[in-house]
Amino acid sequence: MRLIADLSVVAFTYILCIYIVRPDAFLVSAKTKFFLLLILLFVWFFSGTSSKLYNDHRIRPGFSIQIYKTLKGVAMLCLTVVTVSFFFNTFLPTNFVFIYAVFLSVCFATEKYIINRFVLYLRKKGYNLRHVIILGHGNTAMQFYQLVNHNPHLGYDILGYFEDSEKDCELGPYLGSMPSLGDYLKKHSVNEVIIAIPGITINEIEEITHVVDKAGMRVRIIPDFHFQFYNRYEFKQFGNIPTVSLRKEPLEETHNKVIKRTFDMVFSLLVLLLICSWLFPIIAILIKINSNGPVLFKQKRLGRDRKEFWCYKFRSMYVNHDSDRKMATKGDSRITPVGRILRKTSLDEFPQFWNVLMGNMSIVGPRPHMSIQNEQYQEIINNYLVRQLIKPGITGWAQVNGYRGEIEVDLDIKNRVSYDIWYLENWSFFLDIKIVYLTVWNIVKGEDKAY
Repeated sequence: MRLIADLSVVAFTYILCIYIVRPDAFLVSAKTKFFLLLILLFVWFFSGTSSKLYNDHRIRPGFSIQIYKTLKGVAMLCLTVVTVSFFFNTFLPTNFVFIYAVFLSVCFATEKYIINRFVLYLRKKGYNLRHVIILGHGNTAMQFYQLVNHNPHLGYDILGYFEDSEKDCELGPYLGSMPSLGDYLKKHSVNEVIIAIPGITINEIEEITHVVDKAGMRVRIIPDFHFQFYNRYEFKQFGNIPTVSLRKEPLEETHNKVIKRTFDMVFSLLVLLLICSWLFPIIAILIKINSNGPVLFKQKRLGRDRKEFWCYKFRSMYVNHDSDRKMATKGDSRITPVGRILRKTSLDEFPQFWNVLMGNMSIVGPRPHMSIQNEQYQEIINNYLVRQLIKPGITGWAQVNGYRGEIEVDLDIKNRVSYDIWYLENWSFFLDIKIVYLTVWNIVKGEDKAY
């Protein structure tokens, strides 16, 4: 129902905006307009399903996340209109995209608000509810119970709990001991059985599943270890064997790898062709005039899966023997006058766009450190090398949050690693766009640690 409603909004808004922009030519090029509409419907279907907008809405995140995913879809539609108009030289005037984006956002927000309020109203009245029972009474069961009670939009009604004996807990009515589960399911309307028993064995799960299956009902298991790993773990198939991954890694998905690599290549090519082609000779001349030595500085850094690569930068220091052992500090006498400007504006990092093009680095990712730093930080931080599961970046989530440059105390590197791992577990294309924007903004406004 939600997918059909969204597709209807896409089509209705498209037709409405065409009429608003050119009412006198509404029927002109009708076949072309209809073809573009089909493309937009396909793009929305792909965008919505790939972002899991239409997954089970009883266990999805809240309304704000739904709106966020919808706005990402709106951006995809607008990008599609621009792309089709550019390559096929279509009829659409220049202001159509802006009007379409505004109308889509307003219509989608209105539609989703109405649907959510209507569904919530029905569930408060006792309709469209799923009746569940809980097996167990510990922390896992209590957490599930509180989640359902605090989020009525999920549409769950907890009938009570089963345990060997009645406990002093807030899980609703005590329904009986485990052996009486089968009889209860025969006599009552139950949609799902939630197993939340600490330390449950495989044999016990099989016995419960046998009883629930016989009654023709669904069963869910809340793993006891979810407290240790929060919401990071996910189930994946390894051949025909199910496995539990203890860390979400969006960039392990093939389509996400393609998206990120495509963005890296397009962005780095544009920078190299449009900016570096004329800027590099100027910087090279200034570096050579200012001090003796090579224009480029290269150093081995640790890349994805702990593979070393040559990382390139414009040389910003006088030639010295400490470049592989000591990072730059505030007021560092090794930095040349030109180098100080390059580091302040981050222009010294621009040769790394070549690293990106070659596939050693990404536009966005954890910043690569010197080999001596890697050895040092591994001893301080247990999960330090987790950041090497993805390609290092020219900029990163840690850098735009203030953790760039010199590491003065252990807390600096610990926080940097925390941000890097958060990025690894929460990657999205739009997060990369946000980080690139914040990087440019920080360069413009200036940063205290840019030295």
